[in-house]
Amino acid sequence: MSTTTSTGGTGAGPSGADTGAGSAGAGGTGAGSTGPRGGAGDRPDGFATAAGRLLRSPVSAARYAWLCARASSTPRPHDVPFGAGAGVDPDRVLVVGAGPAVGWGVSSHDLALPGRVSRRLARRTGRGSHVAALAEPTHRLPAVRAALDDVFLENWDVVVVTLGAADALTLRSPRAWARELDALVASVLARLRPCARVVVVSAPLSDSLSTFGVHPSAAAERHAQLLGDVADEVCAAHARVTHLALPALPPPADDSRAEEARPGPDDPTGRLYEQWADALSEHVAPLLHAQRARTDSPQRARSRPQPERARLDAITTSGLEGLEPTAALHDIADRAREAFSTDGAAFDLVLDDHQWAVVSTLGSARAMPLSESFCVTTIRSEEPFVVADAWAEGLDLPRNDIRFYAGWPVHTADGTRVGALCVFDPRPRDAAGVQVEMLRGFALDIERELSRRAA
Repeated sequence: MSTTTSTGGTGAGPSGADTGAGSAGAGGTGAGSTGPRGGAGDRPDGFATAAGRLLRSPVSAARYAWLCARASSTPRPHDVPFGAGAGVDPDRVLVVGAGPAVGWGVSSHDLALPGRVSRRLARRTGRGSHVAALAEPTHRLPAVRAALDDVFLENWDVVVVTLGAADALTLRSPRAWARELDALVASVLARLRPCARVVVVSAPLSDSLSTFGVHPSAAAERHAQLLGDVADEVCAAHARVTHLALPALPPPADDSRAEEARPGPDDPTGRLYEQWADALSEHVAPLLHAQRARTDSPQRARSRPQPERARLDAITTSGLEGLEPTAALHDIADRAREAFSTDGAAFDLVLDDHQWAVVSTLGSARAMPLSESFCVTTIRSEEPFVVADAWAEGLDLPRNDIRFYAGWPVHTADGTRVGALCVFDPRPRDAAGVQVEMLRGFALDIERELSRRAA
């Protein structure tokens, strides 16, 4: 049963349109039937007609083109598009779309939604978190759907779809917009695990455009509110889908409850992302809690062994075959060995019949048969694999010069496990003293480096 959060405006960022419309002027707003199945009727607003939208479209187009020009010089993140909250057993959240997902006005995803939401989720749940962004500043709803067509979604617990400002600025037909949003939501649901959730997020139009020094017209504000009502109706028609209308940013003096240190009065963009992250994490955390109470949860499914074909395909499509060691990968392995005071550390890919040490503190890249591999066991689940003494009786493990082993799975961007970051030693040790959260941190460093390499 779906639940709906009260709506404010919609839109977020200048992105999301391939037909233009302005923000700061453009009298009039559009209306018409809203929901995809025949929702609210036409509004009795003199501007709320298709004719009104058409009459104002040249002015809107010009002003929207000016806004896009402003956007081209506005900072946005170009670093690794995910954030990780501290802890183990991480939840996985994908943020996709325009506006808030893009990260307008900040230089790093750590300062945008991925970093801020991941940290807040970890605090709210007591577990680790992995929040990734798939954003493109020109997205409209059909383009968002197209961008997701090639993305494997079964490894995500929640998919957050952020709506851009373009449809409000261009006075997009509510009826057509409802059909597009409905099609997008249905497409995402069809490719998620049975109880994974979708959250459609809209932000107040004035907040979304504040990064660019642009103020929306009253007509655009009214149209944004109308599209927010449409989003309510579309989401209510689908089980496992909710609509979250982000709250408006209060004045600086009222922003006294931020979970992180307030950036300061001269950083409204930082305060804006703090508020968005607060609202989104508060909305998503109980959804994740409800999922984990079910036997068919995405988290349980993700912890089962993944098909070998999926792993091998992910290695190929990610360009990891024949991956050569880099200085950055060597540095990560060296730091892991030093942190755990072990004889060795490595990042290994698990292929069809052998394990390939991309980087190892014990030497250059080398192959090892899977019969001698510990990492082949590590990739069978989402949890760390720690062995105090591989020579102990009753263990079906390789008998080689490794006795202590601790590994954490390394994933591709879509969550497919392809290898492991591991530390090992010829001497046994107490497994209870292994800091598995630190081990996860080094595995995430590997994933970041692989993401940079693929960019």
